[in-house]
Amino acid sequence: MVERSLHFLEVYGPKLLDGFTFEGGYTDTVSKGAGDLTTVDTLWDFKVSKRKVQKEHTLQLLMYWRMGLHSVHPEFQSIKYLGIYNPRLNQVYRIAVTDISEDVIREVEEKVIGYGML
Repeated sequence: MVERSLHFLEVYGPKLLDGFTFEGGYTDTVSKGAGDLTTVDTLWDFKVSKRKVQKEHTLQLLMYWRMGLHSVHPEFQSIKYLGIYNPRLNQVYRIAVTDISEDVIREVEEKVIGYGML
């Protein structure tokens, strides 16, 4: 899995941020959380599981992207994709943020993260 992860970074890297938090992006509803890594245009989350991507994983990644946009990290302004890499299965899942419905984004921001309550 280590070799696969190193190869992943050769293909999709270099990494810009890693192990980051979302200062400025937290709310009373979501007051903690830390991301795995960003590259030039993608926010990545590593999931080491025998199962395929779950809806909770995609929700978490969407939340991290929106929280990142509200955070002190300017790197999030250049995010064009959200991605999950599973080194156990050696699979990459990636979606363009432009393919995510504005209604879904608004719902997550307001009802899950709590930005509509500010």
